Amino acid sequence: MEKNQIDDINAQIIKLRAALPIWGVEASDLVELARNAERAATRVDERTMQRVRGLIETTTGWHNTLLYWEEQDAAPSLSSDIRVIRGSLDAMRAEVAAATAMFLV
Repeated sequence: MEKNQIDDINAQIIKLRAALPIWGVEASDLVELARNAERAATRVDERTMQRVRGLIETTTGWHNTLLYWEEQDAAPSLSSDIRVIRGSLDAMRAEVAAATAMFLV
């Protein structure tokens, strides 16, 4: 793997690490909204669904990027960072998917 590519990946990882907590809060909010809607037996409004779709698109894009980076021949420490971040992102995506399923019920 080229040094420029490694530098670019490292820069993107820094941005991704900063974004993960923000997305985590968003995912938690969406899960709570789904539970509230389920308890109230009401449908979720379109604005909330747009938030769900936006979070799914963003996290799916990053998931695919992380998978691509994993396929590259990176140093073990960088590969480890990528796997850890992807694991965190995948856990968040699972929460959002579960909330989405509740929204659509």
